[in-house]
Amino acid sequence: MKHILAVSIALSLAALADGCGREEPAARPAAKAAPKAAAKPAAEAGRKAAASAAEGHAPEGYRLAWSDEFDSQERFLSGWTFERGGSGWGNKELQYYCAGGVFGPTGQRTASVSDGTLKIKAIKIAPSDASQNREFISARLNTRESWQHGYIEMRARLPLVKGCWPAFWMLLKDGPSYVRDESRTGGEIDIVEFVPGDDPNAVHFSAHSYNATGEAGRQTGYVDPATGVKHSYSNRVRVENPGDWHCYGMEWTHTFIRGYCDGVEYFYAPNPSPDAADSATWPFDQKYYIKLNLAVGGSWGGTPADDFGEATYEIDWVRVYQK
Repeated sequence: MKHILAVSIALSLAALADGCGREEPAARPAAKAAPKAAAKPAAEAGRKAAASAAEGHAPEGYRLAWSDEFDSQERFLSGWTFERGGSGWGNKELQYYCAGGVFGPTGQRTASVSDGTLKIKAIKIAPSDASQNREFISARLNTRESWQHGYIEMRARLPLVKGCWPAFWMLLKDGPSYVRDESRTGGEIDIVEFVPGDDPNAVHFSAHSYNATGEAGRQTGYVDPATGVKHSYSNRVRVENPGDWHCYGMEWTHTFIRGYCDGVEYFYAPNPSPDAADSATWPFDQKYYIKLNLAVGGSWGGTPADDFGEATYEIDWVRVYQK
């Protein structure tokens, strides 16, 4: 999800489709596993697969550095900040983001923790001055902490309502928010974006930099220094049902970024110049913070469904692992 217009031009990896979305979903999250790499046995045999998925897919050698298991509204509010406003957010979006996850005039909650999950809601309302005359309210959250490199993963159910645009992404802690910034040092990592109005069975991963993507009129991609192969800044994978529980992750190092769905890799970007600093192409050796939001409409989200009343982006946990 972007401050800038980003169009996914990637090709679908159909060969990976079988590896993403096979898990039989539970009506609610499986019993929440302890946030550590080693999996606990499931209490019921029929839930073993779900329990394993709930543990996530952190590679060997990583340790848990931070997590929000969304067990507590108090902890949630202490670990995240909220953005506010209905400016369109650079993408002609239709929602007004509520401070604190609450729309003041009505008390409607757009972000809250209950039953062990975070629910981010987009709700259709009567436009007013309080919503900057926007017809939808929602939430956009940022972690207070930031990290450089690691394995970062979320387990979530994505809303299927046409016009939604949920995202799990990262921006620079100290640096420009726009990839096309004249400093040429901006960066953005979209671990998952989902636009059901564009394709109801595809999720997207993107790594944006000034040179590698098209926002600044360039599109060099990421050229592997060992093979000379050019890798796109974005890719997508088909998911059997994004409205079921799935894990979306990223392994992020100095030499590469890899994107995953349910532990299956479908995105790869190598650092084209690992022995030299080149922030215009690889601005990813800095601290980034995590963002969660649910947009409505806009340049990619499209026209909302006529019967759009409410949509929910439900998140079981967010975890950061580091070496």
